[in-house]
Parts: sequence; structure tokens; C-alpha cells
Amino acid sequence: MRIDRDTLKKIILEELEAVASDEPEFGKVKSSRGQASADLKQRAKDIQSQKGVDDKERGIISQIEKLLTQLADQTDIKSGAVNSKLKKLYAVLKQELGNQQDEK
Repeated sequence: MRIDRDTLKKIILEELEAVASDEPEFGKVKSSRGQASADLKQRAKDIQSQKGVDDKERGIISQIEKLLTQLADQTDIKSGAVNSKLKKLYAVLKQELGNQQDEK
């Protein structure tokens, strides 16, 4: 497989950004059942004090989370086409978050 220069530059820049940030690379974080349970309990507590997230937004977040859970139950989301699409979605969301922070 041959990679053109632009694609190689993009890959290198993405890797450098991943290394430079404190956040782990997409798909590299593990969560045990116990940790996931504790996270859910904490999120339930956090919902009470959330500001800036309305009921409709919480509904959207919940729908996406349910679909991801169902997808993970039915197939392997750690690799293949599904993982590739999730990586792209993750990158878009991170970019949008960065754009929102830049506007502030």
C-alpha cells in the first residue's frame, strides 16, 4: 500500500497532536465493569448540577449512548469499519469542541 505525502503529513500531525495532548488516543482507554458502574453513578449525580445541558440535549446524548451500547453488544466496535467511523465521529466532536472553546 502506498501513502501519498498529504496523507502521511496528516497522519503524522494527528499522532503528534495525540502525543502532545494529555488525553489518551481514541480507543486506548479501558474501563472495567466496576469502573463503568462507578462512572454511571457519578454521572447520575452530576446531572443534578449540570448547567448548560437541557432536557432535549440529555435525550440526544442518551439516544446515542444506547445505540453505541447496542452496537457494542452486537459487533466488535474496537476494530474494522465501525471503529473507523467512530474515530471520525470522535475527531469531528473534538474539533467542534475546540472551535467552541476558541470562540469564547
